[in-house]
Amino acid sequence: MNAADRQMERGDGRRAREAALRADRTAALARRGATAREAAPVEAHLVCACGPERFGLPLADVARVVPMRSCTPVPGAPPAILGLVALSGRIVSVVGLARALGRPGADRVEGGHLVVLRTAATPTALAVDRVLGLAHLAEAAAAEGGFGGEAVSRYAAADPGPSGLGDFVVIDLPQLLRRTLP
Repeated sequence: MNAADRQMERGDGRRAREAALRADRTAALARRGATAREAAPVEAHLVCACGPERFGLPLADVARVVPMRSCTPVPGAPPAILGLVALSGRIVSVVGLARALGRPGADRVEGGHLVVLRTAATPTALAVDRVLGLAHLAEAAAAEGGFGGEAVSRYAAADPGPSGLGDFVVIDLPQLLRRTLP
């Protein structure tokens, strides 16, 4: 075998090794993509109670939770608006979540919590009986959309495990606020 044949054979061997490396890398990337699709992103929800019912609020829309405070009533306001409170130097509208949804126990807010919203155009807080904890739902399932014009987007089961939050209703906050705030 002459030198030219040996050089061509070495080049073929190198190309074969490069092709094998590319095939291995392609297979590894395909496995990683399949794993990423299997592990669906999750969306966190703050689960709150109003009377006997549980509601989930997208955690991305929640700025903070504070103890309930007395509200200053607003004459002529829609029934769901409990009044106004001052929080950190800002005047915030307080919407009773149960009232806004037309649920029983709509007047019971003493000793509850205010869930201050981050995304509302008008500074807004939702009055709830109590905050129960966080639940994580698959993002694809959480994006199903509302039931017609309702502020309820879907029903969900919290993660099984120690949290024990149980089933809850996911609230479509933009729809709720459009219906409630003037």
